[in-house]
Amino acid sequence: MNVHSIARMSGGSAYLWMAARARNALRRVLVFGIVGGVVFVAALIAFVVVPRNASRKALAVASRIEARTDSSPAVAARDRYLAEARNTDSVLNAARLAAMPVVTPVIDTFPPAVRVQRDSLNAELATLNRLIERAENSPLPTSYRALAASPAVAADPRVRVLLDSLATVERDRNAFGAAGAVDPVYLSLTSRANAIGRSIQGIADAKRGEVRGKLALIRPTAAVVVRPKILVDTAALLTRYAAAQQNYTAAVRQLDQINQKNARIDRESARARELANVGAPPWAMLAAAVVLALAVGFAASFGTELKRPHIADQREAEQISGARVLTVIRPPEVVVERSRRQADVEAPPLIDVVSESYRTLYLHIASVEASVPIVTITGDDPGIVATVASNLAASAAYEARSTLLVDVDPTTCSVASVLRILSGIITGNATWPEAIVPTTIGRDRPLDVLPSGTRRAGLPEPDVVEEVRKELARMQRRYDFIIITAPTSYVQRSASSIIPAPDVILCARIAHTTVGGLKTAVDSLRGADMRIHGLVLWDAEMPQLETREEMLGSTRQSGAFQPELATAQ
Repeated sequence: MNVHSIARMSGGSAYLWMAARARNALRRVLVFGIVGGVVFVAALIAFVVVPRNASRKALAVASRIEARTDSSPAVAARDRYLAEARNTDSVLNAARLAAMPVVTPVIDTFPPAVRVQRDSLNAELATLNRLIERAENSPLPTSYRALAASPAVAADPRVRVLLDSLATVERDRNAFGAAGAVDPVYLSLTSRANAIGRSIQGIADAKRGEVRGKLALIRPTAAVVVRPKILVDTAALLTRYAAAQQNYTAAVRQLDQINQKNARIDRESARARELANVGAPPWAMLAAAVVLALAVGFAASFGTELKRPHIADQREAEQISGARVLTVIRPPEVVVERSRRQADVEAPPLIDVVSESYRTLYLHIASVEASVPIVTITGDDPGIVATVASNLAASAAYEARSTLLVDVDPTTCSVASVLRILSGIITGNATWPEAIVPTTIGRDRPLDVLPSGTRRAGLPEPDVVEEVRKELARMQRRYDFIIITAPTSYVQRSASSIIPAPDVILCARIAHTTVGGLKTAVDSLRGADMRIHGLVLWDAEMPQLETREEMLGSTRQSGAFQPELATAQ
């Protein structure tokens, strides 16, 4: 499963709707081209005008830029004053050191045995200090036991008695368990244990005092401090240091001002360079204008399509109309063999007897031909309706069916333009034998055509309508297939139209017929008791119908021009 299929499944109807609108937007060449062309020209003009304005602004900015200030003298002055301040500070420090008292080093004159004893006493004192500090910070039986276990304290016979008492108290207190925390006896035992611990701590403090006393006896004698009488006058040095410091501060301030000015000049220069560099190579501007024109043109076309949606494909047409799409008319294929035969060269350009689309349409009608001897081709575009009806009649003639093609719209004479024939009866100006014009499709396939007559507005008289209806009903016995071409507005007036049968085929143009227009046409036809057999979708260029002068010229060139037909108009 590809990405497109996954997107269709996940998007659902919303995705299909937006995809259809996007396809129609691409087909709206007029809106796309006009908006895109205007945007393309505007973009090119903007790409040319903006760099010129930017260049003028760059010159204006560059003319106001000041020259950069050289900061080298300020940097040299700052460094000189800083070195002077540091030198003066060094001289002051040397003078202060010279005035400080000199302490002679301490010389230990005790024998080695005394030094060893002093080291052991220092270690013992450090151990006692650590254990006593632990007992003070954490007054627990474990801290007291560790203090009592030290060699200096353990030698005292009172400590052993206190340890036994502490063990007895702890054993009695542990008998209460966790639930005895609020029991008075438990609290009393806890107080007793703390009192025993403080007694052990007091013995340890006494031992520490004894150790300190022993150390005091074997420490070296304090050194003799000699205080030389050196007098140094630092007033001048302090004055010189203050002056150097003040000059250094002034130099730093001046350097900061120069740096700020140069930074502002650099910013202005960078802005001038940016303005001067606004622009791009011609190919880049052309590409940008094309991309912008395509984007804006598509957006405008897409917005127009969203505002007024049109039929996009076969699925959408069937969904809106509720009728089956019988065929889709696409641009005809160029068959080289047809250009070699004189009959095909002289044939009307809109007749395509080799098209599979028209053959598919004829086969659908032929499958229900027994019950549909008369079918009406209708739609809002007369050229499309006439082209579809004429090609359907040509396909029937190629199948050796006696076919009559009837045009009931005298305002356009579209069938006559497609088949290059000149006559008429629907207006009441000619009789049936005079009006029916036989023509040949290809080499030897006959086709009878009943054109509408002269181009004029309005409807035929009621007596003419009734007479034509009777003649068409009588013609059913003569022809195998009768095709009537009429605009949708005419078919909807069933009471005043000459159409004798309710079977119709509706023509619509992809990307041009609006969704609302198709739905309205279908509803109005069904409201007029018409039976819609299906839809024919036109997906090609609009057929170019020939004018009367072009038809006369083509008839003269083919050598089949009949003056009486021309005068009949």
